[in-house]
Amino acid sequence: MTSGRPTTSEILPLRDSDPHEVGGYRLLGRLGEGGQGVVFLAVGPTGSWVAVKLLPSTTDPQVRSRFLKEFAAAQRVARFCTAQILDAGFFERRPFIVSEYVDGPSLVEVVEQDGPRGGPALERIAVATLTALGAVHAVGMVHRDFKPGNVLLGPDGPVVIDFGLAAVPGMTTTGPSGQVALGTPAFMAPEALAGTRVTAAADMWSWAVTMAFAGTGELPFKGESLTAVAYGILHSEPTVGRLPEPLGSLVHLCLNKDPAGRPSARDSLREFVAAGVRLVGPMPPIAPAPATDDQTPSSQPAYAVTTGPPRGHGDGLLSPGPTRPRSARHGNSRTRRRRRRAAMLLAAIVLVGGVGALVFNLPRHGAPPEGLTGQSQINQEISAQDAARAQAVAWIVQQVSRADIVSCDPVVCQDLVKKGFPYADVLPLGSGSNDPLGSTLVVATAAVEAQFGGRLESVYAPIVLASFGKGSARINIRWLYPGGAAKYQSVARGALSGRETAETQLLTNNQITVSPKARAQLLSGDIDPRLPQLLAIMAGIHPVDIVAFVDQSPGGGPASLMRAVDLATVDAKAHMTPTAYLGWIKGFIEAQRSQYLPVWEQQETPGTGQAVLQIAYGAPSPLS
Repeated sequence: MTSGRPTTSEILPLRDSDPHEVGGYRLLGRLGEGGQGVVFLAVGPTGSWVAVKLLPSTTDPQVRSRFLKEFAAAQRVARFCTAQILDAGFFERRPFIVSEYVDGPSLVEVVEQDGPRGGPALERIAVATLTALGAVHAVGMVHRDFKPGNVLLGPDGPVVIDFGLAAVPGMTTTGPSGQVALGTPAFMAPEALAGTRVTAAADMWSWAVTMAFAGTGELPFKGESLTAVAYGILHSEPTVGRLPEPLGSLVHLCLNKDPAGRPSARDSLREFVAAGVRLVGPMPPIAPAPATDDQTPSSQPAYAVTTGPPRGHGDGLLSPGPTRPRSARHGNSRTRRRRRRAAMLLAAIVLVGGVGALVFNLPRHGAPPEGLTGQSQINQEISAQDAARAQAVAWIVQQVSRADIVSCDPVVCQDLVKKGFPYADVLPLGSGSNDPLGSTLVVATAAVEAQFGGRLESVYAPIVLASFGKGSARINIRWLYPGGAAKYQSVARGALSGRETAETQLLTNNQITVSPKARAQLLSGDIDPRLPQLLAIMAGIHPVDIVAFVDQSPGGGPASLMRAVDLATVDAKAHMTPTAYLGWIKGFIEAQRSQYLPVWEQQETPGTGQAVLQIAYGAPSPLS
């Protein structure tokens, strides 16, 4: 395999938080960040160029042991059409894996830039990727994340990467808790979405989706949301454009929802040979049979005809019949640099990148809850996650100051931008992100909570401002308090006392009228400290009538303060007409400097029937 020497313009500089050497490999720059970690260009001890992938940290001895076993198996994979796995180990509790550097764009980049592949080019991609998957399966491994982003078009032809990471943290098929973490949704087989153990047949499904994308530029299952895509994979028939034979028929065979009905990589290659296609390497050995608990029960014979249009040569897999009835890569990064943030935001919607991930909590043993099948459980889990995400996004768009940065997983970030939140104010978190630092708030979905573990609360973001959903669908909006959790713990009690003092002082101000409800609220210490300061200054000019404080965050913690106040629009003690009085309040608000400027003021008529002007500050509230 030829490894081209990259130019300086093809790599991104190292960040301050990046190491300069990992396991004896000197890091030169970043090649990308995907769903499994950060990829660096490095120079090995012999002076050769290599790609070093640094994964999320783990201290679990079982995970570490399995990672090393996976690496040992990956080293046995034949080198034809695969990036050779050279080394692996641990760096400061983070697994790393070293592979051959392949200088070339990913398949997803080529299709996006130049359009679908066809003719000999598509044929070479299909044969090379089957050869690679056959080699992976021959040593008893399953790729589990085969997609266009993991196919690099190198100088010597197509190369499959990332086949040695199936058991790495974040890529476990079925964990001890019953939680199932899955790859890029649009390329996942139905059995992977259903939470059952996957075999090599799941890779063949992913291969078929990838080939359909490579040859037509379209995905067989599309939708406006992850829910719609997952539902299509589980329940709908694929929509595949015209592909040359025998590729078209093989794609339809591999999109059989029953794993037993899909051909193997080796048998698919035999169909290409029967059609006169020249292989790019030796025929892979026959793959070992999966373990008993990995097999998918089915009464259907292997390689049964699918609902798609088979077409073939009269023997083998394809019987005669009528005709027709984006990336975790380490190659060329010019396009990746131009669209780096956009790609992270769009990954989960476009479904061709390597960042998006679905997490479902499924029961480990026994029958599903009464009235629910396995698939309806999954559909309900996905719906609950979508609903919680929609609520969290709506709250952020309405409540969070535009001066603050919000870190989130790519799905949430994409939804925020679609709903009008400034593009520059979102910070996508990939699975390789070390921390959420650099943001004010972090949207802690189940995936983000799992990624950072207890450190999210104990180190970075100790304060829950708002919470949406339940169980595995719960999303917490957390505040990254300046100075971290330790600083917050040291100032929280004193800040509460300071708020109580400032709020009580308003009750002694004879220029301020307070309703019984507002009085009780002022004695709680739960008012955003910016409001008492603003109201005290206003009362120094004209009398103020406080009707109520509102807008405490849903499900929030002790720092979820009331950030809005309802003021009466008429106050007889002001000796002003209602229009003049209301105009004075609005003018006073608009004259505030940016750090004291509320995010909105609007006239409302709450349930009491009294017209009020609501003045609100954005989240998060300062503690004092």
